[in-house]
Parts: sequence; structure tokens; C-alpha cells
Amino acid sequence: MRPMAFFVLGCFLPLLASLPRATSLADTSASVRAGVSTATRSSSAVVDGTPLPKYQVDLDQPPRLRWEGVMTANRAAARDTVKYLFDKLPAEVHGEVDKFVLEARESLPTWATEEMQGIADVLNVTLGDVVLVNLFFEITPFCTSIVAQSSTTGRVYHARNMDFGLGMPELTENLRSIAVDVEFVKAGKVQFVTTTFAGYVGAATGMRGGVVSITANEREMTGPVPIPNVFKSILNLINALLTTKPAPSPVTWAIREILEDNATSFDAAVSQLSTRALATQMYLTVGGTQAGQGVVLTRDRNELLDAWRLNATASSGEWFLVQTNYDHWLPMPPWDNRKRPAEKFLREVGAAEVSPSAIYESVLSRDPVLNKLTTYTTMMSCGEDVYKSFVRACDKCSPF
Repeated sequence: MRPMAFFVLGCFLPLLASLPRATSLADTSASVRAGVSTATRSSSAVVDGTPLPKYQVDLDQPPRLRWEGVMTANRAAARDTVKYLFDKLPAEVHGEVDKFVLEARESLPTWATEEMQGIADVLNVTLGDVVLVNLFFEITPFCTSIVAQSSTTGRVYHARNMDFGLGMPELTENLRSIAVDVEFVKAGKVQFVTTTFAGYVGAATGMRGGVVSITANEREMTGPVPIPNVFKSILNLINALLTTKPAPSPVTWAIREILEDNATSFDAAVSQLSTRALATQMYLTVGGTQAGQGVVLTRDRNELLDAWRLNATASSGEWFLVQTNYDHWLPMPPWDNRKRPAEKFLREVGAAEVSPSAIYESVLSRDPVLNKLTTYTTMMSCGEDVYKSFVRACDKCSPF
């Protein structure tokens, strides 16, 4: 790895280790980040269960202009998040980060670079800041993804809780304030929809109606004795950015591209997600429109490790799959066992009664599946073209 990558890694790791209260961006680089907010949405307290605001991104626009409406509406809260994330970085690091981004720019997809530059324009921060925030989002979420099949209708339902901000409660609160649903339109028609955080161009949660739904969960801990993989993930991401084209893709950028360009069918999407070179290891839960079209893919950077499929007719009765942040074939760690409660709650619902509303109310809204880190819940049904997301806030729930 090049010296610059080690430099950025050394600066980024302390950020993950300890992030105290936010300070003004002007304190670190006033000449770049000064500006007056014109946001219409602030980082005030949110109400659990409130539908997320919905925006449209026009793919017919130049990439640099696509997110202007989203970011203008969420400018104050997004800047609060950026301030929090960069509080521990010395002022001189920002200049070095910009040099790093210039070095890596040729390895980034043009659409991603231009979209992030447009976001930086609205927030009045550097492109380097936006790139690093996007990488931070790529490797730090804890999540619960579910795909389930109704025995009554044969419909496949896909849902997820997005948990974010372990040890960083202020960040969790900030993210709730910038969680949004985004419809991507072309020629005036919705092509696909994602749930994301304003300023994040990837798709950790998304659906192309009538075709496929996809969620990404960080493969945080692996092996017989689970150990954190977050540091390895950062290393892989930076290495990918410094690799000449074609470079491995950040996972959520790959999902975005598949939803936009390659998702012609459930099988095509599964094939792409199974074989594409990725910058980090990840769990990918995929749902379709027909009975049996549900799978959890366990991915290493360069290969598919496991494909765990719905099989409602099997003796094991696998009419649902629950994926959190650990290999499903290994025992869950005692300090974070969201999987077993979620499976218990689904069995209580039953295959005959399962539906998006039942999953929301009886599974994803119950402790510890719903916890203090949960920022949003998304419910999807490709076959019915249903996509709904809600902000979550449960102060009385388990820490995670």
C-alpha cells in the first residue's frame, strides 16, 4: 500500500475509536467550510415511526446537480453530521485528504465523483470530506435484514432495520435527521428507490419495483471467535481507491449501479452480486417477485462464500431468513444476538400471517431487534411495488 494510504488510515482510525461532541467546521478549515445554512430540515428530535421524507434524484441531470435539492433541504443536519465525524481530525489533515482524493480520483466511477462533488458544493466542504464520510458509512453500520415468504400468497417480503453509531449516540441522532427515501427518475419515470442518508451516494437499501430488492449488512465479525473486521475494511477501501481501473467497488456503489443498470431480473442481480469484485466483505440480502426468490449472499472481497436461500418447502421450513452482522452458520456472539430474537418473533407471526405490517410491528419494532442504534426501518415488496421507510427512535430499548 502507498504511503498516502497509510497516512489516511492512521488519521481515520482514531476517528472510529473515539468521537466526542461536535465542533464547528470553521474551527478546522474556515476558508473552505464557512457558509450560511439555508436548510429546511434540522437535526431536532425525531418521532419514532414517522415516515421518512421522500425526494427525487433526476438521472437525466448532470451528476454534479442531481443531489442539489436533497442536500439543500437537509443542509444543516448534514453539516452537523460532517462536523461530528471530523471533530478528531487535525486541521492539516484536510489538505492531505484532498491530495489523497486527487490521487484516487481516476479509480472512482465518474458518476460517484461528480455526485459527491455536487454534495460538497452544497455543504461548502471539500470533496475529500464527502468521500471519507461515504467510506465511513460503507463499513460501520450494524443491521438486521429479513426476507420472508407468505404461505398464503407466495409473496416475498424484504425488510431491514439500519443500526448505526455504536458508541456514538450523537451520530445516531444526527443520522435519524438525515435519513431519506430517494426515488431515482429517468425520463420522468421512477427507475428505483433507495433509503439513504443525505450526502451518501451509495445504496445500502434499495428496490427496483417488479424486479429486485437489495440490502447490505456489514460482515463485521468472522471466524470461530468473532473479531472486529472494521479496520481491515477501511484498509481494503483505501486500497481499492488507490487501485487503477477497474478497481473493486465499494459495495453500496455496486448495488446502486446494479439497481440502475443491471437489475433486469432477480437472477441477474444475484449473479452480479455474487461475482463482482468488491472493496469490502459484506452480507447481501436479495428479494424478488416470485415464491422462492430470497437469498442471503455472504461475500468476501473476491468471491462468494455462501448462498443461503429461502426454501419454504424444505423440512427445515426456511420460509424466512434473518441476517445480522455475523456468519449465519456460526453461533451468534453473546454480546449481540439480534438474530435469535428476530427468528423467534417471525415464528410467532407465522408464514400464513406474514406481511410487511406484521414484520414491522411484530419483529422490527421489538427489542433488541429495535435498539438505541436503529435509525430507520424499511419495508419492501417487489411484487407489489411497495416501499415504505420510517425513522426509528427507542430510548428505552437495548443499547444494540
